[in-house]
Amino acid sequence: MRHIFKNLAWRDLVYNYLKQRDGAQDADDVFQQAIVAFDRNIRMGRYEGNSRLKTYFLSIAKRIWWKMLRARKPQLEFKPEYEESTTESIEIQLIQREQKLYIAKVLSLLGDRCKKVLQLYQLDYSMEEIAKALVLSNANMAKKQAYRCRNKMKQFLENNPNWKTLIN
Repeated sequence: MRHIFKNLAWRDLVYNYLKQRDGAQDADDVFQQAIVAFDRNIRMGRYEGNSRLKTYFLSIAKRIWWKMLRARKPQLEFKPEYEESTTESIEIQLIQREQKLYIAKVLSLLGDRCKKVLQLYQLDYSMEEIAKALVLSNANMAKKQAYRCRNKMKQFLENNPNWKTLIN
């Protein structure tokens, strides 16, 4: 492993990359840490041969430097004015509450099965997971059920245009 690093080109590779990004002062530290990580990765079989060794080494050095930069960023101090700037107005909170209540009412009118399907669908569950939760035979059945429930909800909303007042 040592023969690879006899050539200073790898150190220069790291130095040049960091120099272009105003990080030249970190080059020696990053290079040393990258050597250790590179050696460990090779020994543990993490290098799969999908790239040249130099490219792999530089990617390790980049990650090390990015972690160093992230660790240096000062943490924001909590100040009351931050909270005030992110707090939504009472009107917006009331509108959002009305929207949630309306959607909950619509879901309850569609039935428990559709309510569960649409909730799982909204939470980005896969069709396989939805099928399992609803004790359906397969993912295609869950897909059909989700399609039917979405259409039911769409039909309900089209037949009850008063929901649009909650959006604006």
